[in-house]
Amino acid sequence: MVILFELLESDSQAGSLFSKFMYKLIIFCIPVMALFSCNVFAAKANGGSFNSQIAYVVDVDSGKVLVDRNADAVSSIASISKLMASIIVLESGQSLAEQVVIEKDDVARQSTAHWKLNVGTEITRKRTLRIGLMSSENRAINALARTYPGGREAFVEAMNFKASSLGMIHTHFVEPTGLSPENVSTARDLVILLQESMKFPLIQEFSTTEKFDVVDGVHAPQPFVNTNPIVRNELMDVLVQKTGFITAAGRCLVMEAKIGGRNIAMVFLGSKGKNARFRDALLTKRAFENVN
Repeated sequence: MVILFELLESDSQAGSLFSKFMYKLIIFCIPVMALFSCNVFAAKANGGSFNSQIAYVVDVDSGKVLVDRNADAVSSIASISKLMASIIVLESGQSLAEQVVIEKDDVARQSTAHWKLNVGTEITRKRTLRIGLMSSENRAINALARTYPGGREAFVEAMNFKASSLGMIHTHFVEPTGLSPENVSTARDLVILLQESMKFPLIQEFSTTEKFDVVDGVHAPQPFVNTNPIVRNELMDVLVQKTGFITAAGRCLVMEAKIGGRNIAMVFLGSKGKNARFRDALLTKRAFENVN
């Protein structure tokens, strides 16, 4: 392409008409080729059969939608809610060095998570946030909401206000963890949430931490690992991510990763099977690499 432009610039006056024709042809072809690549990507990806009921893939750098399966369907989003909760914590101005104590009120009775902070654990707000993001720890997020100025109710109100201010018109929260099926959004809205999350280096760092041990000097060391095997096994250059699961939402994953030098945002909701959403993400990676 560059060579062609150089040739056009060096054309003699006698060949100017041909030069202008070729220039217009190239300019016309650029968007056509981009559209063709987009369509080829979608064909390759869809041909691989996504497992998720909702699948939305966007090339963030160009703004092009690569895959759109039910992007505007309103769905429960489970622990994807914790991304918004993390934004509220970081925008609150509260000291990240302040100690937070896990209390009985923070226990999520409906949670079936394997890793849970012991009641009475005292750790900094920063470490609490790390555990809440990387390991989707509900007690950690509940503690952060409880210690927010005005308490849990004010925290959820702030989550909804932030969603509204970002233009996430189909998003609503009733609690901070995502355990309620009434925490809802759309794939299109969640790409907006991903882009907002990318503005916070700590959210990027914490959501992609592979493992972390909580040592408070009282309880035995409490080990936590990332809920995303793509992060744990370094299968992709993940920039920010969050997993989620409750029965009403199915298996969920939102993630932005660097693929082929491009920032690619992915949203997979309503996946069946524990690893289906991760297979969809890896399918996206392969499809994009094969096209580029």
